[in-house]
Amino acid sequence: MSQRTKLLPIHDLLGLARDQRRVLHNRRLSKTDEALAFVEAVEQRVALPLATLHQYVGPYSLFQPGADNTTETHQKFYAQHEQVKSLYLALAKRIVTDVIGEPCYVQAIPTYRFGLPDNRWVGSYHRDSDFGHSDYELNAICALTPMHASAALHVEQNAGKYDFQPLNLEMGEVVLFDHIDRLHGCPLNRESVSVASIDFRFVPQRFAEVAFTNAARSVNTATAFLPGCYFTRELVEPGLN
Repeated sequence: MSQRTKLLPIHDLLGLARDQRRVLHNRRLSKTDEALAFVEAVEQRVALPLATLHQYVGPYSLFQPGADNTTETHQKFYAQHEQVKSLYLALAKRIVTDVIGEPCYVQAIPTYRFGLPDNRWVGSYHRDSDFGHSDYELNAICALTPMHASAALHVEQNAGKYDFQPLNLEMGEVVLFDHIDRLHGCPLNRESVSVASIDFRFVPQRFAEVAFTNAARSVNTATAFLPGCYFTRELVEPGLN
């Protein structure tokens, strides 16, 4: 945290973080080399065609909150992550450099998601703040397949207004969105295609002192929202967890 930021009261820091989320909401990067390399590597490692995943796995019962990231297919995605970790960090670094514009801690292992036809890939409409995520976070999605209409994440256009619209994405496209203040979730996928994505969170280094105080734990992994746990220091202190 900069000396100037240290001098600000907590409510002013919260205001700065909220303003940053609003400014960066719906900011996109389209098919960067880093994103395309990551997407290609994940599909190769999973060894399944992601847009037709439903032809090879499932069907699954309707995904529910807290149990929407636990199937054997989810575990197949997570099992390959160590092999694509360097590509993931390169993608995160590109987002920090080109979009966020300041040093950040980043989620150590992204949240891998997939959605099959007639199911949803997020268990409920929610704000991440409902599950203990810090007001100082930023959130990005990278589409591993095209994600359109009912197969896309649906996000409030205005916080608290329930005016949901699909956050349509092309394969390899990255978008930041306000996961703290805006409700978001998924309807049933009626598009007759499977979708896959990662979402991953950042904490700007200037907010670290307050963001990592009394941290909660991830509802999916029970991992504390702290550096060396849920977040890695790799982008602010290369070589460290």
